[in-house]
Amino acid sequence: MRRLKAGSSEQVVWRARLVLGCLALVALCFQQAPGKILADSKVELTAAPGRFLSRALHLWDPHTAFGQVQSDAFGYLLPIGPFHWLLDALSVPDWIIQRLWWSLVLCVAFLGIWKLCNVLQYGVPWTRFAVALLYALVPRVFGELPIEVWPMAMAPWVLLPLVSPRARSGWSRASWSAVAFALIGGADPVAGVATLVVPAIWLVSRQKLKLALGWLGFVVAASIWWLVPLALLLQYGAAPPGPRWLPVIGVVIGLPLALAAAHYLPRLAGLSVSRGIHRRVVPAAVVCLAVAAAAPVVLIRPDGASAAIPAHWNAAAAWLDDQTAPGSVLLLSSTTEPLTALVTRPMAALTDDVERRVDSGVGDQTLRQELNHDGVRYVVVRNDLGDTLAIHESLADAGIGRVAYFGPAGQTTVPYPSVEIYDVGATTPGRLIPRSRLVAVDGTADDVPTVVTALDGSGSAVLRADAAGKLDGLPLIETDVRAQPVDQQPSAVVLRSQQVGRSGCLHVGVRALCSPDQARSADDPNGLSRTVELPQAASYELRGTALPKDGDALERLLPVPGAITATASSRAVTAPEGRPGAAVDRDPGTGWLADPDDATPSLTLKLPAARDVRGLRFQSDTYLEGSRPAEVRLHFDGGVPIRATVDADGYVQIAARHVQTIEIDFTATKPVQDAKRSPVGVTEVTVLGADELRKAVDPDRHVASYCGNGPTVRIDGVPARTQVEATMRDLLQRRTVPFSLCEATSVALRSGSHHVEVLAGGGLVPVETALVKAGFGDVSVTPVQGVDVWRPNPTELTVEVPDADDQSVLAIAQNYNEGWEAYDSTGQKLTPIRIGGWQQGWVLPAGPEQVVTASFMPARGYRAGLLLGLVALLAVLATAVFFRRTPRRMTGRSIRR
Repeated sequence: MRRLKAGSSEQVVWRARLVLGCLALVALCFQQAPGKILADSKVELTAAPGRFLSRALHLWDPHTAFGQVQSDAFGYLLPIGPFHWLLDALSVPDWIIQRLWWSLVLCVAFLGIWKLCNVLQYGVPWTRFAVALLYALVPRVFGELPIEVWPMAMAPWVLLPLVSPRARSGWSRASWSAVAFALIGGADPVAGVATLVVPAIWLVSRQKLKLALGWLGFVVAASIWWLVPLALLLQYGAAPPGPRWLPVIGVVIGLPLALAAAHYLPRLAGLSVSRGIHRRVVPAAVVCLAVAAAAPVVLIRPDGASAAIPAHWNAAAAWLDDQTAPGSVLLLSSTTEPLTALVTRPMAALTDDVERRVDSGVGDQTLRQELNHDGVRYVVVRNDLGDTLAIHESLADAGIGRVAYFGPAGQTTVPYPSVEIYDVGATTPGRLIPRSRLVAVDGTADDVPTVVTALDGSGSAVLRADAAGKLDGLPLIETDVRAQPVDQQPSAVVLRSQQVGRSGCLHVGVRALCSPDQARSADDPNGLSRTVELPQAASYELRGTALPKDGDALERLLPVPGAITATASSRAVTAPEGRPGAAVDRDPGTGWLADPDDATPSLTLKLPAARDVRGLRFQSDTYLEGSRPAEVRLHFDGGVPIRATVDADGYVQIAARHVQTIEIDFTATKPVQDAKRSPVGVTEVTVLGADELRKAVDPDRHVASYCGNGPTVRIDGVPARTQVEATMRDLLQRRTVPFSLCEATSVALRSGSHHVEVLAGGGLVPVETALVKAGFGDVSVTPVQGVDVWRPNPTELTVEVPDADDQSVLAIAQNYNEGWEAYDSTGQKLTPIRIGGWQQGWVLPAGPEQVVTASFMPARGYRAGLLLGLVALLAVLATAVFFRRTPRRMTGRSIRR
């Protein structure tokens, strides 16, 4: 009796300790940045769990990235998603929901190991407690998020029913294990399946093959709810995100190691006592190890914590949802969070071509046209992750204006608001494209926007491989990247430089912000050199676009007659806005900046004729990344140098003298804003006594236009001259300018291979060149029409198509997927085709106005799989509940001692 009482008392003590252990784990979770939300793998789970779960019920997600098959959202339907949704419905603060989930994960792992060791009778209570605590904490030490280690937390519970006493029936044990496996969910299928390794080994090693087969059947049945969606995802979508291997290793290796540690630690303690070591040394070492495991969780302060999703994101999402104009939203950022979780308007994906264009700082109609054809109405610029000067300049040059902004100024060169919204202009989610407006492009999806622009921008294109067998006979457009042998005469050849580089000077309005760190090299800095294959002889007209090329050829176009000229010992950037002459161009938006490695910077001013000079004035501003002159040494017409101090207003006063050349050595500087070291720079240098000789470059002045002032063209070594028309503004702000042949309207080319060179010349470097077959595109054709798209649910859409006199293509601004099927008003199935290398489209025959309906057919199997999975899971749960005990006559001896 006393022994029973002692055992009962000990159980009470250890239960209390378990409660304290769980409370300690909860405290560890809540002490990390209390009151703030930490960056997690799924922002939607915290921001809008109800909306997230609603989308997870459909295989096709029209809201994300131009529409796509769900990635892994279905895996959160149980139990992670409902947990967050329930607490959110109860108005629990977001950060508390996040910490409660973390707490649940750690406590489940802790209690699972404790119970498993108890059932297996491994170790003694203190070793079981210590090992369970370490098992729960170790993943957090390595920075793994609790959502990602949920399979590791549940692994002991998958094994536990199988090793429980034989008083339970085999069906009960197998089904309870399957229920535990189902609760892992399908968010990380690899880690989930890894939890089955140890139970399978345990069953096979004990020759319980019949139980193993039954258990495997229950596991499959309990997993149908995510196995079917996963199979459909692999068939119709991209593979789910790759697994985090630490949780997988933790499941396969960590669980056996934990059990072994619990089992052998008492033996290690006994062995240490037999060797004369105090009996408390081993327990103390284990306690220290547990404290060491908890220390990083306590001491490390995670990055990216916020009290809540910033209010300006909620305001931006609300503004976007309030707009009635159709079109998707493109966020120019490496991540679409948190906007995706907040906005109901569909989101676009940042394509490689758009990313290159906005990052170049060069915007033109190709960018705007590409966004318009993609169905993008609003562009959101995020200014809180880094400098976005190039993005702003590209959008401004493309004529895309800002319509709203939210949040405080970011930590950027220019204090832009945290979030800005730009309006691309009217667009439609669908287009009806007449066959006569289509061309077949022998290239990639990234080539399509350039091709469409080169051919007047009013049509559209399909890749040649996509048109085969569906729209044969379309005019062929050859590009740099030929995907197929040339067996058809191309109607045009479009050559381009994929990466046009970026200038060291970017612009905010008329203000140039220069820094060598901003410059990016181009793929073809000296022009285009390509080989073109033609199966037949034909004549082609040549035209293209070019960009100003930094260098002497460009700067020779800039001087104003009768003005002060300037040279310098060095310059920080090669862009014309940072040339020495920028210091005397009467433009406060430009300025000269010395090279940071120039130890003795100097600036030399030369007047058109000698004048009476009585001093200088140096002007700088906060946007010129240079230090102010503090002391100078002046040389007048090569005479004896004079040292002078620059006063607070930038003046250097000298006795009047008659001079023509002034050499300025900068011997000391002072920072403009802070104490950071930077090279000397000046926005303007005023020569007192000759200020009228500082003359501005007229931005509207046209470059002298004549045959030969453009890029140099050579075809098979034969030169041809080009002509370009541009203004000084185009040259100074690096805008694209058109060029064309000027001596002949076309070039006759024989069949075979041709080497086409379009090289830099006249201060310009070509970035795109088109050889267009004479007469191509001159015929008047039916225009492209925009159409509205109505979606009764995420997996269906309806389009009212106007009448068409010719075969057309219905293009929808969403990703192409073979799972979509469309039917016309007569019930005839339409032929699917990929438009522009990525958009969903269908070929429509000529006919009257009609209604086209389309459905994502795999969605039916997806919903059926979810329903069947729910029924199967309930059946497995019922088996676990109602077949709990083995009949008395079959009861064997418990594995407990």
